[in-house]
Amino acid sequence: MQALTCQVNRRLHEEHVAVIALCAKLEATLASGTPDPAVISAALAAIADEVERHFVFEEEELFPRLKDAGEGDLVDLLLEEHASVRDAARRFSAAARQTPPGPDLRPAGLEFAERLASHAQKEEMSVLPLLEDLLDADTDAELIVGYVA
Repeated sequence: MQALTCQVNRRLHEEHVAVIALCAKLEATLASGTPDPAVISAALAAIADEVERHFVFEEEELFPRLKDAGEGDLVDLLLEEHASVRDAARRFSAAARQTPPGPDLRPAGLEFAERLASHAQKEEMSVLPLLEDLLDADTDAELIVGYVA
């Protein structure tokens, strides 16, 4: 992948790296048989903060620009994946909030982690390089201010 010069890309890349690492921790703790409550809590917090905020920013700010640039098929695929990740996140959240956690925690958490990590990797390989060419400095600056506010 080319160097990330856009501020938006650097921020999205940082978030992708963090969420992929969190997904690996979630998979490991669920596979252990005794899930670490701190990892489960971090994953739940990521759904509310990173995942949803990240997805909404992409859907409202980036995907329309990509679609206008002729990347409609990619945008459609990514929107389908957003819906799939959100569905998996809802199932995982419901399972994780049961007291005590039920037998569906492991499969729901593993599905969520796999879908989210796969999606983040796909965006790393497809979206970020496209945005490097698509966003000019002024648009990049405007978008990053709105995103981090």
